[in-house]
Amino acid sequence: MPELMPVLDHGHSHHGHGSGIPWMDVIVGVSAIVISVVSLVVSIGHGKTMEQMVEQNQKLVEASTLPLLMVSGTEFDASSKPFFRMLISNGGVGPAIIDRFEMRYKGTVYTNDEALFRACCSAALLKAKRGGHTQLLYSNVSGLVLPAHQEIDPITIKPDKNGLDLFNTFNIARDSDDITYHACYCSVLNECWETNFDRKRPQPVKECKIEPGEKLW
Repeated sequence: MPELMPVLDHGHSHHGHGSGIPWMDVIVGVSAIVISVVSLVVSIGHGKTMEQMVEQNQKLVEASTLPLLMVSGTEFDASSKPFFRMLISNGGVGPAIIDRFEMRYKGTVYTNDEALFRACCSAALLKAKRGGHTQLLYSNVSGLVLPAHQEIDPITIKPDKNGLDLFNTFNIARDSDDITYHACYCSVLNECWETNFDRKRPQPVKECKIEPGEKLW
């Protein structure tokens, strides 16, 4: 039988990746940890910076689409003849989606000019109708989209001599604050506000609630 050759031990052993110099290995390890911590801090800071930039960009977009409804009126035409035109204007920088517009007389909501005039100025309205030449023009507002720097006129009164009482009575009611206004409108980003058209800022709301079948101006 041939003799088996013995397996030789060549003395192979696993060596670490260190330099063999203990203090240098410690420095390298500590440096790696410090670099990792610094990288983590930088990443967190960068993430917060990006969040702030996104938030600022969102605010800029919101500001660039902000509508602002205002109410005004004129009582004379270019030739100084009695003429009333009520104006709802958008003084903002974005379109106003007007979901609800209301005109109230002594707190009661009216949905058209005829009902409003009967409540505030019935005798003057009757006299104007008998004359037959006073023009009362009415426009819907609720449900419209009003672009920035545009306007709409819910009520226009063009009185003849028989309609001057209606013209004056209606203006007295407006000046005494018996006639007031209310609106709920939204931006194209679906941000919504309510306003009474007073000197207070419009108040933000989640949505403009409209009941099914509700009659609106």
